Amino acid sequence: MGELDNTFDSATRLGGGIEGVLFDIDDTLVDLRTAAIDAFLAMVDDLLEGVTSERLMFIAEDFADDGAGAYELYMAGEVSFLGQRQLRLNRAFDLVGHKPLSAQSYLRWAEKYECLVKDSWKPFDDVLPHLAALSGWGIPYGAVSNNVEAYQRMKLERSGLTGFAVVIGSDTAGAPKPDPAPFLAGCSQLDTTPGRTLYVGDNPINDVQGAENAGLVAIFVDRESKHAVQSAFTVSNLEQLTVFISQSIDSRE
Repeated sequence: MGELDNTFDSATRLGGGIEGVLFDIDDTLVDLRTAAIDAFLAMVDDLLEGVTSERLMFIAEDFADDGAGAYELYMAGEVSFLGQRQLRLNRAFDLVGHKPLSAQSYLRWAEKYECLVKDSWKPFDDVLPHLAALSGWGIPYGAVSNNVEAYQRMKLERSGLTGFAVVIGSDTAGAPKPDPAPFLAGCSQLDTTPGRTLYVGDNPINDVQGAENAGLVAIFVDRESKHAVQSAFTVSNLEQLTVFISQSIDSRE
């Protein structure tokens, strides 16, 4: 992990300071993976009798991590939001030799799952303190997400996350990440210069490469140290980012 001043000043043209911060939402601010796993396990408990707890956890994690690659199909407009979730469920059932649900049974399953997962949405423990620090420094922040804006605004609200000056969805930007459009739309609405705007996310392609290609400063949040992203400043949590930003501010005073 590199020094903050070297990364920000030399490599990213942030010598004039940080004008704003844009965040990915899912699994950067909101622990969507845990919510998806918990809701999935609750919904299949009666459907997959005889499957071991270890195997159930395996398919729950595969469902949450989208082992089916279904969300990319949704982003490409090839399936609906419910359709991508059904593909993930069908794959999970197939992994344990269970036949897929009928169309009507799936719709009932999806409705109940949606209620459960919404009730399980929570921010990571480091998120609220980090946002409070940004507010204290007078740094505006927003979100840029690969889901529809209204849904993501609702997710932030239900997760207790407020103060977002901007929320950009794939529908309002006209294109999903890693296309430059949503990043630039976020900067435009936040009224910040791309080269002095941080973009904080957990996906090496959609977040890091997309932000860098749009001219923003990419901050990669690798909470489980699973990736090696050489081009971006990397943190394992937002507490580290808070410290680094604080040091950057102090060094300019």
